[in-house]
Amino acid sequence: MSFVPSLRILALLPVMAMALDDLPLYLDVGCAGDATTGGLNNGFAQGPSDMVLADKASGGKTVPVTCAEKLSGTDAIVVNLPRKLANGEYWDFGIKFADDRAHGLKSFKDVHLWIRNRASTVAKFRIGWEESAGASGKMKDVEIPGGGDWKEYVYTMEEIPGDSVYGLKLSHPLGQYNGPDTEADPIDILIDSIVVTDGTGKGAIAVPTRLHPQVPANWGANFLLGSFDNREVGKSTVAAQAGLPYRYQYMMPETQKYYTSSGKGYLYDYAMESEKLGVKTAIVWYNLGKVGEGWGPVTKNLADAAYMTEYFDRFEWVLDQLEMAGQSDYMLVCEPDMYGFLMRGPGGATGTPVTDPTLIAVDMSRANVLSGKTYPANLAGWAEYLVTRARQKLTNGVIVGHMPNHWGVSIPGQVGQGRKESHYISALAIGTFLEGLGPIGRGDVVFVEKSDHDAGHKPAQEDWLWDSANYAKYFLWTRTISWKTGLPICGWQVSEGNMSNVPTWKDDAAETYLAHPDWWIDGAFAGILFGAGNADCVNYGDDDDDGWFVDHMTLASKTPVPLPLATGVRGAGAARTELRCLCRSGGLELSGWKGLAEATFIDLKGRVLARSRIRSGQFLSWPSGANGTYIVHVSNDAGIAYSRLVTVP
Repeated sequence: MSFVPSLRILALLPVMAMALDDLPLYLDVGCAGDATTGGLNNGFAQGPSDMVLADKASGGKTVPVTCAEKLSGTDAIVVNLPRKLANGEYWDFGIKFADDRAHGLKSFKDVHLWIRNRASTVAKFRIGWEESAGASGKMKDVEIPGGGDWKEYVYTMEEIPGDSVYGLKLSHPLGQYNGPDTEADPIDILIDSIVVTDGTGKGAIAVPTRLHPQVPANWGANFLLGSFDNREVGKSTVAAQAGLPYRYQYMMPETQKYYTSSGKGYLYDYAMESEKLGVKTAIVWYNLGKVGEGWGPVTKNLADAAYMTEYFDRFEWVLDQLEMAGQSDYMLVCEPDMYGFLMRGPGGATGTPVTDPTLIAVDMSRANVLSGKTYPANLAGWAEYLVTRARQKLTNGVIVGHMPNHWGVSIPGQVGQGRKESHYISALAIGTFLEGLGPIGRGDVVFVEKSDHDAGHKPAQEDWLWDSANYAKYFLWTRTISWKTGLPICGWQVSEGNMSNVPTWKDDAAETYLAHPDWWIDGAFAGILFGAGNADCVNYGDDDDDGWFVDHMTLASKTPVPLPLATGVRGAGAARTELRCLCRSGGLELSGWKGLAEATFIDLKGRVLARSRIRSGQFLSWPSGANGTYIVHVSNDAGIAYSRLVTVP
């Protein structure tokens, strides 16, 4: 089959210039500290004893913030010295990125910050980057007129050049002989919303406060719930499913050897039992992150021909088992832990995150033999193969998603805790990584965890029992991932614990969902798969909670929560203009858009010969005996249309 270029594009997606996501440096601390002035705990500050400074938890002084007055959010930075500097005096503030890492600024153009001068006199100071070696780069002299309201100031990288930097430095004005400017007036300014940009305005931080992405066609109209069920096949019950539509089990290397009562295979037995129990089956494909922890072991296995041959053969066995069982709408949760180790990169938890999956080598030779196609020998090719192969073999429907880990990109204090800027940075990195898997490879949904233990089972110094502020940061993180990828979020391994349980099995996630399902929905969630992470958690082989989870979820299942109509999301697909067509026997595999679309096969006389509602990467069949030149027209639910001429041999 050959293709000729499209003669006419009925409508184009908005064409966007290459835009970097804005990099937040300071938005909110969250009013940690006393009611008036807290501090930027990972920053630093020094100055005269009567200058307003904040105490750092670990000792020393840091950048002060006030919650009484701000541009937006909860707080603003305070720079206040109520008198002129004396000879020999100085002050310095270091405003670090919230993830405590250096960031390369070569591709960025400027830094934006909002300043309000509360004094009537001119505020003088200097601004520059704190470079990774700890030294300051070139500093720019700044003068802010007295009085007035908040005003945005923009400084270019030419004015304050920087490459690899930990943050922004503010410093006292210089006078004669590079000593302090003893003639400069006292300073009393507030600073808020410091963001590094690429100058285009197209990567602006504008994550909606509520986000409802389009769910897959086979997701259903309601918020989807499920739970971990690893009971021995034959011993689970209808009651244990709590009225929820899905149950899940792990597929690890050893699962292939599990006992099978039918003789056809363990996963076949599990799926057939699911059918009898009236639930659908979700499988956690958990291999690479289980057999080798860390960047080195995982990347070694990915690039090893022998290992990946067994890996792809095992995946083929999983699909064959599920295909043979014949259930509809399977769910595949791909490779928990693996993404965390890969995104940490060679440097581990404190290294520079890896956000381009095409740089991670994968031996795809066995996958190419199984599929008869040639996939790129990298993680993007791997992801496209897994998603495509699952869709090809599980023709009764399948939902595929990846499970990136929040610990893969540093959030000091962990997700739901610490500064919200670190949640933005982490989520943007994860979204960029998932975008790099390609329009097919990124799948249908993004799975996310909260923790790998019940909150009460965590070490005493780790606080995983959350209040509304913690959940707000968590949902900011999930919304940003969804906003970046255009995909809905589904929770996985979310604790079944409750606050009435024994201390080690306490958790508030299930109760929070039951009390506030709107929080989760507005956080871009379309579902939750509840379940245990590590041993000794609730429902690790049994419920261990006197029936709390089953009783409460059974009651909740009687009044399912409907999903709202999808709202527009930014999404990776917003910049894509190409309709891709791949010839298959009896039809076309079409891709290149987001969400559901109506695909139409039209002859040159304008007659519609075939029409189908499909997702990107799925198949449009044409009538038997079709040959010649035709128009393929695709219009997605966002109102974006494409047309292309195709020649059928």
